[in-house]
Amino acid sequence: MFAVALAAAGLSCLAAGTTPASGAETALAAGSALRIKIETACKDGDTIFKVLNTGQTWPKTSTFGIYRLTEKAGHIITTRRMRLIEGQQASFRISAKRNPTGRLGLVVQPGWYTRKPAYDATVACR
Repeated sequence: MFAVALAAAGLSCLAAGTTPASGAETALAAGSALRIKIETACKDGDTIFKVLNTGQTWPKTSTFGIYRLTEKAGHIITTRRMRLIEGQQASFRISAKRNPTGRLGLVVQPGWYTRKPAYDATVACR
């Protein structure tokens, strides 16, 4: 099953809690500069994030950060800078061996404006 989250500028969609892979949650803000749809899935112990740009082509790159979530904090696993065009999807797969807690969070920070850091999506695969 997929958990779904829509992230928008300045909106904390799924702040620090986790969403089980079988659940679904959405959040939406009208007139936002960043409009994305995030799907999460668990497959054979691996975690998958699929990020779809549902808005216009981004004017600059954004930084995608994937964090391993623990009881006290999040620890960065990987980052990637990308610029998505309208309708483009980016997928990230984190192997089970890189994720001993089974809990991950994704943060997207646009390069053309500042928004409050918050998890755009979280998932628990164990």
